[in-house]
Amino acid sequence: MMRIIFHECKKVLTSPILISLIIVFSAFNIFVIVSSSDHKEELKIINEIIETYGLDITDESLDEFKSDVQIDVAELNRMTASEFTSVYEFLDGLRYEDQEKYNDEQWEFIHRLQLKEMYLNMAKSIDESYKKIDIQKMAEVEIEKYGLSGKAAETFLNENEKFSERFEEMVNKGEQKRWFFAGKAYFMHTFLFKTVFLQIIIESLLLIVLTTALITTYEFENRTHLLTYSTKRGRKLMKNKLLSSLAMATTIVFLLFAITLGTFFAVFDYSHVWGTSISSAFNWEYNFPYVAWWDISVGAFLIGVIALVFVTLLLFSGLTFALSVTVKNSYITFFLMAALFVLIWLLPGFMPKSSILLFVSAYTLPTLILTVTSSFMGSSGLILFENFEWITISFWTVITLAVCFWSYKRFLKIDIQ
Repeated sequence: MMRIIFHECKKVLTSPILISLIIVFSAFNIFVIVSSSDHKEELKIINEIIETYGLDITDESLDEFKSDVQIDVAELNRMTASEFTSVYEFLDGLRYEDQEKYNDEQWEFIHRLQLKEMYLNMAKSIDESYKKIDIQKMAEVEIEKYGLSGKAAETFLNENEKFSERFEEMVNKGEQKRWFFAGKAYFMHTFLFKTVFLQIIIESLLLIVLTTALITTYEFENRTHLLTYSTKRGRKLMKNKLLSSLAMATTIVFLLFAITLGTFFAVFDYSHVWGTSISSAFNWEYNFPYVAWWDISVGAFLIGVIALVFVTLLLFSGLTFALSVTVKNSYITFFLMAALFVLIWLLPGFMPKSSILLFVSAYTLPTLILTVTSSFMGSSGLILFENFEWITISFWTVITLAVCFWSYKRFLKIDIQ
């Protein structure tokens, strides 16, 4: 059996087009990461802050941080022979012709002080910012924004009530008071989990659908199916083809993740932030902060999202296999899968906004995989439900197993002339 699987995988591994695509996709991902790394040195300051004052933001550590910043401001005053209370005061009054007065080392000091003050001011404003947040009021705004009514509005309000309790629990535990890269300055969460991950997801989907369709329909497209399926192994070969497709899907996902994320974390230093809560106040990029349903660290969130994407892509491989067995043509399979993906993704838009079907129709693999930025989050719009990820994966696993079993059993019986 292993020999058969190896030979099936070899059909993909010897395909120049697929190998070329993997190389092109990997090169493109590396290019995007490297070309967006102009602020990588600035990010290192947060690692230094954590190393010096600890991961948690406490009154004591904040006072110590403030004292050290004041010492640096005093050094700035000695350097400039002036009396500033903040580096921003110095920068606001700096004239262009005065910039040459300071050498590179002094500008490095000024820039580091600017970053320290930015983080200090953000940390001091956390409590005030979170006191202004009213989950139920924001839910009412969302209902009006999306035009929800009836059962849909009631369901949304009920879930937001649960989320409001979680939000209060998070604030009381101080999960938001942990250092992380400044969200509104660098958007590192969006860059990693939207830009980078979305590239990996789309590339993996394209390659997985192509490889699965190639393996499954190879004999039909090369006109050797009558000979192949009349052997001792016969039509049971399809079981090996499914295992080969899953093996290749695993290989493709592993390669793209290893190359892309390996480059990302080589460029951007996350060494001290893995234990930070993903719900950190510093990970606040847009109108509302990221708030997870559970106290999840940055490292655990990354592992969870990778696992989620991996399982979802394997399910797409299984669905592609079932479709390929039915249509027996790799090109038709590819375009049908693309059409199904888009239609399922758009499905909630066709649901009445007064019905619970609006939410039910969003429990799909395309929705799950394209919204990984907000995975495990209560701050994720209409898909804020606590168990959204687990229910979606479980439901579609059953569907995938069912259609694969049905297509295989059908293949054992049909005429393949």
